[in-house]
Amino acid sequence: MRKLFVLLSLLIALSMVFAACAPAPEAPAQPEQPQQPAPTTEPGQPEQPTAEEPSTGFTSKDPTTFVAVSFGEPDLLDPALDYETAGGEVLQNVYETLVTYKGNTLSEFEPLLAESWELSDDGLTYSFQLHQGVQFHDGADLTASDVTYSFVRGMLQGGGSSPQFLIIEPFYGVGTTDISEMVEVAQTFGLEALADGVSTEELGELPYVLYDDVEAMKAVDPEILVGVCEDLYSKFVTDDAAGTVDMTLALPWAPFISTIAGYWSSAMDQDWVAANGGWDGSCETWQDYYAMQPENNPIYDIANGTGPFMLDHWTPGEEVVLVRNDNYWREPAQLERIVLQNVSEWSTRFAMMQAGDADWVAVPVENRSQMDALVGETCNWDNDLVDYVCEVTDDSNPFRVALGRSGNTRSDIFFNFNVSNPDGSNTYLGSGQLDGNGIPADFFSDIHIRKAFNYCFDWDTYINDIFSGEAIQSKSLTVEDMPGWNEDDPTYNFDLAKCEEEFKLADADKDGIPAGEDPEGDIWTTGFRFSGTYNQGNTTRQTLVEMVSLNVNTVNELFIVESVGLPWPAFLRSLNARLAPLFFVGWHEDIHDPHNWYVPYLVTFYATRSSIPQELKDQYSPLINAGVLENDPVARNEIYRELNQLIYDNPPGIIGVLGTSHTFLPRYVQGVQWNQNYSNWYYYPMYKE
Repeated sequence: MRKLFVLLSLLIALSMVFAACAPAPEAPAQPEQPQQPAPTTEPGQPEQPTAEEPSTGFTSKDPTTFVAVSFGEPDLLDPALDYETAGGEVLQNVYETLVTYKGNTLSEFEPLLAESWELSDDGLTYSFQLHQGVQFHDGADLTASDVTYSFVRGMLQGGGSSPQFLIIEPFYGVGTTDISEMVEVAQTFGLEALADGVSTEELGELPYVLYDDVEAMKAVDPEILVGVCEDLYSKFVTDDAAGTVDMTLALPWAPFISTIAGYWSSAMDQDWVAANGGWDGSCETWQDYYAMQPENNPIYDIANGTGPFMLDHWTPGEEVVLVRNDNYWREPAQLERIVLQNVSEWSTRFAMMQAGDADWVAVPVENRSQMDALVGETCNWDNDLVDYVCEVTDDSNPFRVALGRSGNTRSDIFFNFNVSNPDGSNTYLGSGQLDGNGIPADFFSDIHIRKAFNYCFDWDTYINDIFSGEAIQSKSLTVEDMPGWNEDDPTYNFDLAKCEEEFKLADADKDGIPAGEDPEGDIWTTGFRFSGTYNQGNTTRQTLVEMVSLNVNTVNELFIVESVGLPWPAFLRSLNARLAPLFFVGWHEDIHDPHNWYVPYLVTFYATRSSIPQELKDQYSPLINAGVLENDPVARNEIYRELNQLIYDNPPGIIGVLGTSHTFLPRYVQGVQWNQNYSNWYYYPMYKE
């Protein structure tokens, strides 16, 4: 059962402050990757070298091409549905949004495709004036209708593995996560309820049956489906002749501009999408595209944006190549070609960097010392300047390192409460039985098992041996400068005695007898074996799996967690299909606010992949919703304190550590803008000396 929090009529009367505070660092997450840049203020030109800029004495083999080498690749190239940073890096350079981040700050914004915008006095309606003369890569003009279509398409296609929960919430109310909930409202209370708003009391408990279920959506009364679509369209007023789009929200939503600055709000060409087999914008057919899986998406590996770079080709497993858009509506970029290569072995990436065959490579934290030895320029983060301040330390060395910006990305460990194993073939579960050679699908539904794994995690070793001390243990799901971060909130610590105690309290066979006292056997005497998964090439996460495996095996030699690395797309597929019982992945915030940490972890994105039961979500949701609606930061923090205690008492996973930036570039790379809410690099302002 699914309790909705659509308080539309109530929420319209409320205003809220949704903190979009200070900056953060680098890395993999949102689910993934390091830190990055942002565009110029008004339509203008990429930053140019100036006479005052000293030469580094180092040059690139090819000043026209930037080669970035990592260990992942896109999930897909549909900006509305891709939700990871490997794809995000491609999309933010090929497509564009109405607004974008200003420089390095996470809390200031400027126009991009929009020439300007205004907010109505009641805080509900955003009016955007579009730039004229903007064209897609195929030569078609960008219209206001394309913008409206792009927003409507994203929200209607939605599903639990997409970023669209970020956008649908301000349009329908706090706690709304997917268009399927609006279908439920319309079926239960009639279509008029969508326009009138319904209270929590009227909603009560609604069946939660459509989320991510395409066939169930197709079976809904067509009149309901058309009505939901038309209601969504009614929230937009579009004028192609004037080049304007008005968007009306359900309630004043302070972070709306920061939300639509992400690539998931990119403008797409409606005619091009339809011509390539995608949704044509008709309210009669949207259900056929709902919660579409990447392999079924006609926009899977093609792209047609308005951005400074165009997709040349994507060779899965090898590379994505972008080429400069010479007809770009602003000045063309200085770089002519971007090559994003997929190389899983660190030794190969390191050799490429040394030889000058790569301009940036993903450096695992445990291998930073190899690159540190080649640094000739050190840049330290200055919070007041919101920028790095650089100093030449050894003019004979070719690389620059950027240090000290606190993180907005974190790798964490997730438990799957109910692993999918419909035909008994899920090998990650071992035998699938509690027989010493596997685990049952609901293994992690036992709170004592989840607590035991928390006590068996060694944060100090992780910080000191992997991060060389450049990290701190997270105090909550949020990051340091946000409400919800309190030094005195309860956190787990490495304690093998408590780990053993909790394992002995578990009741995995559900006979009512704790494992340590069960004469017929339970996990303490029977043991278990299953797989912990991570994305191949991410040696840091591989180390996390091995650390957990070693510690639980130290407590009991019958406890075996096997380490399984998967290629990034295959890894994502396994998570989306809820096949992994224990998985190691990261989060890169979408907007700089605690709501963007609590919601995906506890209610939507990772909560879906973790199969968090509805009764637990129903405990989290009231506090999450109260927190986002609270104006007073102190009162807001107290709400999150209560939520943090709930998470500690009933842990859904293991919260990791927050590192600080430690990023390497050749000293000949110039024009970098360090905005961490981009997915890795934004290449438009960059050039090579």
